[in-house]
Amino acid sequence: MDASPALGLQTASVTIIEYGDFGCSTCWYWHKQGVLKELRAKYGDQIRFVWRDFPVITLLSPKAAEAGQCANEQGKFWEFHDLVFEHEEAIEASDLLAYAGEIGLDTGKFTECVTSRRFRDRVNAEQHEGFENGFNGTPAFLVNNQALIGPQNLSVFASLIDPLLAAMK
Repeated sequence: MDASPALGLQTASVTIIEYGDFGCSTCWYWHKQGVLKELRAKYGDQIRFVWRDFPVITLLSPKAAEAGQCANEQGKFWEFHDLVFEHEEAIEASDLLAYAGEIGLDTGKFTECVTSRRFRDRVNAEQHEGFENGFNGTPAFLVNNQALIGPQNLSVFASLIDPLLAAMK
């Protein structure tokens, strides 16, 4: 899934994939703890962080996931992601459209994208991939294919990342 939203270089030594859900209160908590920012500050270009949709928590989650992909289509996934997580529990269609406008998306294109459901198959495939990895809730992570379940802190991630980086020296 090459077009997944990602932060960091494709050549990074460590890839962290988050299987997340915009309707997940634990994901909101993890986001607000700033662990992703801490990871990026500590490891810089040594890590790549990839988002995968795993919309399993609420009935609104699949549509929110598709909306995130529509924001990604306009190059603003992370801005959309951050805004959604700053407004926990507000993922109705009107909320998603408001976020799109707030981050400067072309709301006409965004609305057409969401309405057409052109990313439904992609979101479904990512959800299926999460299940294949043994996940049944969010957030869940793969750190170079090592599973990490739940909203972990920097030290837990470091306990996986540091040995990986040391082995590559």
